Amino acid sequence: MYKSLIGLWFLVFTPLFFLLYPSHFNPIVNFNEHVEGTRYIEIYKGTFHLIESRLKRKPLAYWKNEVETISKNFGFDIELVDIGLDEYTNGSEIQFFNSEPEYLVKRVKESQWAVKVYVDFSASEKIRRGAMGTVYLLQREFRDAEMKMWPKLIDELSKDFPYNMRLEEIESINMSNNEKKEMLKYSFFWRENDNEIVFYISIGDSSYLLACDVVPLSSVEPSVVLFLIFIFVLIISACLFFWVYPLWRDLESLAVATSGFGKGDFTVRASVSKISIVTRLSEAFNGMAERTEQLVKRQHTLTNAIAHDLRTPIYRLKFAIEILKKSISYDENKKYFDSISSSIEDLDGLIDQTLALSKYSSDKKDKSFAYHDLIKLTKDECKKVFQLYENINYDLIFKIEDGKERAFFDDVAIRRALSNILVNACKFSKSFVLVEVFYDKVLSEYIIDVSDDGVGIAEDDVERVFLPFEQLDNNRQDVSSGHGCGLTIVRCIAQWHSGEVKAGPSKIGGAKISFRWPI
Repeated sequence: MYKSLIGLWFLVFTPLFFLLYPSHFNPIVNFNEHVEGTRYIEIYKGTFHLIESRLKRKPLAYWKNEVETISKNFGFDIELVDIGLDEYTNGSEIQFFNSEPEYLVKRVKESQWAVKVYVDFSASEKIRRGAMGTVYLLQREFRDAEMKMWPKLIDELSKDFPYNMRLEEIESINMSNNEKKEMLKYSFFWRENDNEIVFYISIGDSSYLLACDVVPLSSVEPSVVLFLIFIFVLIISACLFFWVYPLWRDLESLAVATSGFGKGDFTVRASVSKISIVTRLSEAFNGMAERTEQLVKRQHTLTNAIAHDLRTPIYRLKFAIEILKKSISYDENKKYFDSISSSIEDLDGLIDQTLALSKYSSDKKDKSFAYHDLIKLTKDECKKVFQLYENINYDLIFKIEDGKERAFFDDVAIRRALSNILVNACKFSKSFVLVEVFYDKVLSEYIIDVSDDGVGIAEDDVERVFLPFEQLDNNRQDVSSGHGCGLTIVRCIAQWHSGEVKAGPSKIGGAKISFRWPI
């Protein structure tokens, strides 16, 4: 289970990491960059054309001055850069670069110069623009107050600002040249220190600067971000575990059942939750195990029954052969030759029944289904069987509507099944057999009912009559005959046709065998 959990964990978080981490391997970043770049290129395509046209009308020596003049009227910076053979230029096509800040580059035709147009503010510009309004208001407050009141003003302002304020002498602050330029141009500048910045603001003509610190560059603490990521990973991992564990448990149950089944325990079954994703697999295994168990049981029963039924004719053969070795009279000789012939016929009949049972218990490969006339088939079989039992009267009733006379079945199999049912009825009937053939509209089934007027079948024996080589020890017949496979073959043929056969009492006093199969 743990291997599966770890594998699934990496399967989930590896692509998630690539989706969340901003890199060139991130498809979302690449897609957004493509969309954003296409938008900017379309927007500034005409602008680049106008800039390039103006540059082409002037000598190369005046290009920088021209770009500086144009830049004063733009909201973003514009530069003229000497690109030489830099790889980021692609002929004279406009290219987008998703950096900080974002910018567009286009080579001026037939030159080594390119125009770079920024389409976003740099981080410094964003800080400056964001601070300008606040700086202006703070300067107004200090200008409106007397210098001696500045410490008190700082105390009051500190209550509403999330950072410390203090006054520092200009001489104590070693300003660089860039910082001096910033101070002259904007009347303030700032310094970055790790994840913090400190603002220095000019307040009038005094020799002091207002220092404001500590201003965080980000409002989110790294520890908070790490904690949230940890909680996110923990929750997803827990969900993965609670998804994998039931699956692993059900698969383990299925593996144990399969192992037991492979060792010969055909009673073992897999037990899994009904809502498990392997429920269908478990049901398929249990169905296979059930069918295999029944098949093995039938095979054991069949083997035992065949062995038992083989003993009697073989013993008769041995006994007759031993007697024939002795000097006996002609009449006795004929008697034992007849016994040998009878035993051979029994063996031949047993083999025929066994082969038929094997055939109809097997798969559907020997089936030959087609549409046949059920009424004609029934009449033909009744004629063949009842002419062998001249003392048995029968009545044949059909209840099949027009258009339903032709049914879909295996002709040879249905003939054999009907013949076995009719012979069985004739053996146990006193004098009359009723044959009914009809079509059930509600169940969409064909039904053949064969009833006799014999002593019937006990309720406890209605299933036994379908067991192979099983002969009921009761008053149904005066003399044992056959091998007890006739109705077993009938049941196999019914199952072959996705149907069923049942035994029960008949309305004429004896037993009824009902054979049915779906349309």
